[in-house]
Amino acid sequence: MMEIEPRFIIDERNENVLSALYDYVWGKNKILDSSKGLLLWGPLGVGKSLLIRGIQRYLGKINRYRFGCNNDTIGFKFTSSVEIALLYAEKGMSGIAQFTDRECMCHLAIDELGREPTDSKYYGTGINVIQTILQLRYEVRNEFMTHATTNLDPNTEFVNKYGDYIADRVKEMFNVIELKGVSRR
Repeated sequence: MMEIEPRFIIDERNENVLSALYDYVWGKNKILDSSKGLLLWGPLGVGKSLLIRGIQRYLGKINRYRFGCNNDTIGFKFTSSVEIALLYAEKGMSGIAQFTDRECMCHLAIDELGREPTDSKYYGTGINVIQTILQLRYEVRNEFMTHATTNLDPNTEFVNKYGDYIADRVKEMFNVIELKGVSRR
């Protein structure tokens, strides 16, 4: 974590979560189910994105040290929900194919669920891009891991933003982890 943020501090607010996340990476299944992705949620500045980026970096190190190369079954791409919405607005469905088409799909972490526009338009055709991606990735959840961060409460606010279908499937797709406290910034 300190490679991502040199001022990172381990304290009583995050030590249990960190321990659970590293156990998750190694599939120890004490608290978190390693067959599901991670959904970190909570207020601004509590370290959600930092934790996901730290896990991404750690998985990269495992690739280098354990396999001596990049093993595509370990690790994930990291992008924001806003970037994904902009890709759709620029290129339509072909812009988001890397997140939805089985032939080019990868493990993925989506940062800041809920910050994207609800109705992204490509030549007048509007869709809720993240809702579409989550719906399609739900269908392949056992093959391609999806992680996410959000300020939305997945128990209540996901219904308004992404609909009943996605809200109902959150617990199947993700280990839902609430991070509490005031901003660390």
